Amino acid sequence: MKFSVTVIDRVDSTNAFVRRMIDESKAGEGTVIMAREQYAGRGQGENTWHSQAGMNLTFSLVLEPVFLPPHKQFILNKAIALAVMNSVKQSLSSETITSIKWPNDIYAGIRKIAGILIEHTIMGNSLKHSIIGIGVNLNQQEFPTNLPNPVSLKQLTGLDHENEKFLESTCQNLDLEYSRLIRGEFNSINNDYNSSLFGYGSDLEFTSGSSLFTGRIKSVDDLGRLLIMTQDGKIRIFNHGEISFHV
Repeated sequence: MKFSVTVIDRVDSTNAFVRRMIDESKAGEGTVIMAREQYAGRGQGENTWHSQAGMNLTFSLVLEPVFLPPHKQFILNKAIALAVMNSVKQSLSSETITSIKWPNDIYAGIRKIAGILIEHTIMGNSLKHSIIGIGVNLNQQEFPTNLPNPVSLKQLTGLDHENEKFLESTCQNLDLEYSRLIRGEFNSINNDYNSSLFGYGSDLEFTSGSSLFTGRIKSVDDLGRLLIMTQDGKIRIFNHGEISFHV
């Protein structure tokens, strides 16, 4: 894929900026908008994305995955998460475990280092376009106390990381995973995503409603739902927002 990268100093959110570009027919597949500062960065649901100006990588990418039917849209999330995780992994020592905390957070050890927000526009039986918002904590060393477990590459490695260079490596990984998707390698992507899930294969504690239980993550299905095997051998299925991890 050919990427067209534009760097801007300050914006409300890169996803919102790209949305306005699409509405004005000024963005197509491969458009990348990187901002040195976001003053209204967004996360999943009502969450916000905090980032000190110039310290971290925040960007949005436009894709046009018209080959995907809407009911298969979460396979795109899986491919994107794998690409971002691999970019983080390439910057860390092998001693630090990188993983994907369902559905779209990237963890280094037990701390969040990156987040992803994907917004789709559906037309008929296909995805007309998708806006992929990605934030990676690169050099920030102090975070608001209300954030539960953030970490940056600088904190983990002691090194400074250049935003543009990390963007370049991330785009390369995005291209690799998106190419797999175009080739229809869904089973391979699913297997890689499931085996990269945070806590995969381990007994974890979860809360759903007022219920605390122990289980093992089995997989994430085509609809993006988390499948957990409880200690009695039953499989429970959860949508995003219906369950929380005890980390």
